[in-house]
Order: sequence, then structure tokens, then C-alpha cells
Amino acid sequence: MSGVQDFFNAKTFAVVGASRDEKKVGYAVFKNLLESNKKIFPVNQKANKILEHKCYKDLLEIPYEIDCVVIAIPSKAVPLILQHAAKRKVKSAVILTAGFSEIGDTDLEKRILDIAKENNILILGPNSYGFIDPHQKLSTSYFEGIPKAGHIAFISQSGAIGSAILDSSQKLSGFVSVGNSAQLDFSDFIEYYSKDEKTKVITLYLESLKQEKGKRFIDTCKKCKKPIIVLKSGKSTIGQKAAQSHTAALACESGIYDGILKQSKCIQVDSIKQLFAVAKILEKYPRLGNKTAIITNAGGLGVLTTDACSNNNIKIPSLSKSLILKLNKFLPVNWSHNNPLDLIGDASSKNYKKTLELVEKENFDFSIVLLTPQKMTESLLTAKVLIHTKKPVFACFLGGKQVREAKEFMARFRIINFIDPKEMCDTIGKIIN
Repeated sequence: MSGVQDFFNAKTFAVVGASRDEKKVGYAVFKNLLESNKKIFPVNQKANKILEHKCYKDLLEIPYEIDCVVIAIPSKAVPLILQHAAKRKVKSAVILTAGFSEIGDTDLEKRILDIAKENNILILGPNSYGFIDPHQKLSTSYFEGIPKAGHIAFISQSGAIGSAILDSSQKLSGFVSVGNSAQLDFSDFIEYYSKDEKTKVITLYLESLKQEKGKRFIDTCKKCKKPIIVLKSGKSTIGQKAAQSHTAALACESGIYDGILKQSKCIQVDSIKQLFAVAKILEKYPRLGNKTAIITNAGGLGVLTTDACSNNNIKIPSLSKSLILKLNKFLPVNWSHNNPLDLIGDASSKNYKKTLELVEKENFDFSIVLLTPQKMTESLLTAKVLIHTKKPVFACFLGGKQVREAKEFMARFRIINFIDPKEMCDTIGKIIN
């Protein structure tokens, strides 16, 4: 491993650029770090105290060993701070400051990189949004608050997209904004999270890789035994130019990246929503086959789902004769007698339960349970049936207020529910193909 554990294992932090002004980055970072069980020291030449903590004029004045320094000051002053950090034998630095290669100042970025290499300081950034470890309540970001602890790691090339994800109530095992990746990049943190016991799935927002980083990225992803899901932007010509100006890395034709990601055995997705929808499935179901049984109380919804399955190579096998005979014993005479299993509009939760139990004994890899609200529909009771399945199950309960309670129940008990059959099948298709 490259040593990135030094960031997460650091016991003492100094925030250079800590501020008394609530609107400043340095205030938000310092306030966030105070929520952790670490020793935190503010550094600001113009302040004596910040949030009731003694403030130091520079790093050299702090009478304690510093493991990690977080830098939130103008770019021209960053080299001096790194030189001070070198004198203090600091192991790692998070550079939140922008104004380096992303605006064309490659010389300044090279200068801070040289200082870091000469003094064995690991750099995250510059132009980073920091890192967060929710399990430690540790945040070097200026995002307000810390996400709930979970099992999905998110590594982003964009701080702004990172902030949106952090604000979405997504549970995370960790978050890292790589920024310009002057030194540490995706591969370093994939390597870290691949060995992190709290992480089950790794997600990436990727705009571009630097030219010399491609091979290592492929090798690192191949070695990782956890699923890696990637949202790649900059696929259009205009998008490529935008990505290059954003993080100053190589944004070449999408076909090249498609090849890189395929070699890397990553799952490539099409949207932020799909990124975490796929992650949540793999967090709960690490392995997923391609044969499904569709159980529904609405024939039309079953047809829509069949089309969506077909477009995503999800197989819908015919029902065995023995299963049909068993289902005939309790289902209405006019049920579909085929897959999709249309239980008819008045389907009770009891019929859903019995059908699902029988289907799970057959040669299906997972079940899709569809429901539309009709006067006799038992939405909540049907949702409760899905807790006890032995094989993977995905729900698609369509509707508003009549299925709201059922949807809330499913969310509480981590039953995966989609609001549209196409969205559901497109998501599952990313995993099985």
C-alpha cells in the first residue's frame, strides 16, 4: 500500500488557514475536525483563539508532534507551509487550496510535489475537497457535517459532486476527493479501501486519468476483490475539454476509457443515481445471476418489466409444470400460468408470500416483485413479505400515497425498491453483463 493509511490513522491534525469567520473554508474544516477524537491545532497568524482553542502563528510554534496538516490558504503560500511541515516531520498533507495545474500553473504544482517527495510527505490534492471517515467521525472536508457510517466508499475527482453525494444521506465507509492528483490518485485509495474491513463496495466518479497512471489503475482494480463501480464523465468532445480544465488530467476519447474500465473489471454506470443503486445491490448481494421470476398484480407492468429485462439480458425462464400445478392450488383460475407470474389485480399479500416461497425453490437467481395500488391491494403487508426471502429480491411498488408506507418500510429494512421497472432492470443489467 502507498501509505495513505497515514491520513486515516493520524492522531494529530493542524489546520493551516483555520478561521474565526464562519463563511471561510478554514472555519468549516477546523469545526469538523473538532468532532473527531483527534488532537486538532488551528494555525492562523491573525488569531489568538478559534472556537475557544489556542491558535498558533505557524506550524513550527505547535509544541506537539503533527501527523497530518490540512492546508486552506492561498496557493502561493503552500510551498512554505510544506517546508514547515517537513521540518516538523509531518507524514501527510491535505491541500484543499485550488489554483495549481487546473488553471495552468503546473510549475507551482511541481514545486509542492518536489518538496513533498524530498521530505516523504504524502499529498492529497491540491484542489481537493478533503477526506472523510464516517466510522471515526473524522472529516478534513469543508462539507458541513459527516455522513452516516456505511459500507460503500466513494472516491471522487470532483469536490462539488462529492458534496452533493455527502448531502444525499448516503451511508459511506469513506469519502476521498483526489482533486488534481499531483501525487496520490485513484489507485492509492482503491488499494486502501480494498483492504478496509468496513468497505464492501468501492464507487468512483472519474473524469480523467493522468497519462502515466493508466496501467497502475488497471492493475490495482484487477487485484481488488471488491466490486468497483465507475461513473465516467467527459465522454463527449465538449465534456473532455471541460474535464481537462477541471483537474488538469488527460480526458481522451470515451472508447479508450471504456477499454480501460473493461480491462479493470470495473462496472461502468450512466448516472450518479445508478452509481449508488448498483452499489447498494452489491453491498447486499455480492453475487447475482441472470435468471429472474417476475411476480406482479398488474399484467401491463409485467409486460413493461419483461421488455426492460430483455433489453438488459436478464433471462425470464418459463415455469416448470410442477410449479404451475402448485400455484394452481391457491391462485385464481385466470392467473397468467407463465413468467411473469400475474397474480391478478386482487392479489393478496398471502398470495404474494406463497408464490414467492415456491419460486425461491426453483431455478431462479432472483425475484422481481411488482405492485400497483388497487382498492384491495395490501401494500404494506406485501412489503413485509419481502423481509424473509432466501434469494435476492427487488421490488418495484408503483404509486404515491397508497404505497408510501410500504416504501418507507422497505427503506427501513433495506429492501431494494425502484420507482420504475426500466430503471430497475437497467441497474441490475450493469451487474450481470
